[in-house]
Amino acid sequence: MAFAVQPCFPADAPGLATAMMGARLTDPHWVKQWEDNVLPEDIITKAIDRVPWNLINGRDTKRHQKVIDVASGQVVGYARWLLPSHLAKNDVWQEAQVAEATSDERALFEKLSQAYTKNGRPIGLKSGKEMNYRSAPLEQADERVTRDGPFLTLDYLTTDPSFWRRGVGTMLVESGLQIADQYKLKTYVMSEPAALKLYLNLGFKLVETVSTDYSQYGGLEPMVHHFLVREPFR
Repeated sequence: MAFAVQPCFPADAPGLATAMMGARLTDPHWVKQWEDNVLPEDIITKAIDRVPWNLINGRDTKRHQKVIDVASGQVVGYARWLLPSHLAKNDVWQEAQVAEATSDERALFEKLSQAYTKNGRPIGLKSGKEMNYRSAPLEQADERVTRDGPFLTLDYLTTDPSFWRRGVGTMLVESGLQIADQYKLKTYVMSEPAALKLYLNLGFKLVETVSTDYSQYGGLEPMVHHFLVREPFR
């Protein structure tokens, strides 16, 4: 089976949303963030309408790539990267920059996204004490690690569950690392345990681990995140 790394387009929304949400729905910690009455199929359907806006918004610093199964054209993986501010608007990594939308497209994509968001969050996603309790340690660790920037940040990485352990994630990360090495940038990622080995194999160093016990809110086991940094290859 052959795979290829390609740019992302708003028209990819169904495939991207299916891959992203399909993977996230396998994580009980992520599922626990949603209200009990939210159905998995609704999460995917509504994500499809949010994806185009997320792709075209903030295009100065955001870079997006997908992996497809060449035979079927199915989207099987996705990565979103954040360039450091000093490289914004400098035409860096143009092949991963989503094309600028027309004014009509922007209006449509924003309208579709707003139909399923409230205060910048997907409708149905919990807020309040539980979410603050879970996010605060991650935000604090992120602030500590990123003081030593600038970084090329891997903001999102996912592989469709049907294509796990076939090298899709590695392809996407290696694509970004080529840019990091070209511009002599350190690379930063916050990883869940399932992806830790992937990053270590690609030269990242583990700098901090945060384990959050949220059993008081119904969590069955601690939520673990790893913070990793890779130095550029010189």
